[in-house]
Amino acid sequence: MAATTNPLHGTHAAESPTVSEQTFTIAGILVTVHGLAELPPSTSSVACLWLLHPRLQKKETMAPIAAQVVQAWNKRIAHGHAGKTPKGFIAVSFDQRNHGTRMVDKLHNQAWREGNPRHAQDMFSCFHGTATDTSHLISHLESYIFTSADGPKITQHLCLGISLGGHAAWHCVLADPRISAAVIGIGCPDYTRLMTDRARLSKLKSYTSTTPPGSSFLGSPDFPQALLDAIARYDPAGLLLPGQFNPTGPDPEVGKAKLDRFKVLLRERLHEKHILNLSGRDDKLVPYAAGESFLKVFKQVLEEDPGLHISFEDVLFDGVGHAFPKAMADKATDWICHLLAKEEVQVTSKI
Repeated sequence: MAATTNPLHGTHAAESPTVSEQTFTIAGILVTVHGLAELPPSTSSVACLWLLHPRLQKKETMAPIAAQVVQAWNKRIAHGHAGKTPKGFIAVSFDQRNHGTRMVDKLHNQAWREGNPRHAQDMFSCFHGTATDTSHLISHLESYIFTSADGPKITQHLCLGISLGGHAAWHCVLADPRISAAVIGIGCPDYTRLMTDRARLSKLKSYTSTTPPGSSFLGSPDFPQALLDAIARYDPAGLLLPGQFNPTGPDPEVGKAKLDRFKVLLRERLHEKHILNLSGRDDKLVPYAAGESFLKVFKQVLEEDPGLHISFEDVLFDGVGHAFPKAMADKATDWICHLLAKEEVQVTSKI
C-alpha cells in the first residue's frame, strides 16, 4: 500500500451527518470541538472523545467520525436510552505534529522508500508527541469551552485513533489516568516488530547486509539505541514486556517474573479501562501480525486475572486492508455509546 493513501478515503465520510464545529487556539494548537452547540441545556457532565488522525492527514479528516458518534449518542439521549441523567458528549480533533497547520517539513512524514532516512524516529516521536499533546490539551480544554461558574464539567475522556493516530491512542490510554477508554483503529502495540518488518520490506541495507538478515538492524542508524530506549519507556510492548518479542525470530517463553511485572504495570496503567482494537485482516502496512504476539499475552493475562478489571475487545475485519471503513466506524460508534450508557446505568444504580 502506498504511504500516501488515506485510510479513511471512500469509506463513510459521504454518509455521515454533520454537527457543529468550533475551533479554539489552545497552547498554540488549533483545536476543533465537535458537538458543542448540540449539548442539552441541562448538561452538567460531559464526556470528551479525542480524535487522532492518520499519517499524512489532518484534523478535518476526523470530522465524519466525530459527527457520527456525537449524533449517535445524542439520539440515544433523545430516545431515553442513555440513562436517567445522561452525560453530554463532544469530540475533539487537532493536527498531529508536522501535519496540517503544524507542518514543518513534508519529508519527515514520509517512509524509508520515499527517501526519509529517519522514518522510524520521525514516526515514533510524532505519535508519542500526539499522546503528550492530548494530555496537555485535556488539562486546558475545559477552561476554553466552559467558562461560566455553573457551566458543565468534563468528567470523562476517551480517545479514538486511526493508523498513526491508532499508535498514539495506545500511548494515550497507557500514559494518562484521565483517559478511561480507547479505540485503536489499525494501530500497533509493538513498534519494534512493526518497523523491523517494514525495514525488511523496504530492503534497507541495515537489514539485508547481515547474516541472518535483520540481526543488526536494531541499534543501527536506521533504528538507533536512543529510539529503543524511548520505546522501552512509552510503547506498549516495550514498556510492559521489555525484551520479550524477537522481531526476527521465535519469541522466548514468558517467565514468571516478567509476567508478574506485566500484571503490576497493567494494574497501574489500565485498571478499570476499556480498549477496542480494530484491525484489517489484509492490512499490509500495519499488519495485525506485528502486534499479535503482544496481544496474545495481553489477552491471556486478562483472562487469567479478571481482577485487573481491564476490558479488551479485539476485532479483525475480513477483506479489509489498511483502511477504516464504515464497518469499523459503526463498530466504534456502537462500542462508545454502549460504554457511556453502561457507565451511566452503573452510576445511577449507586445513587
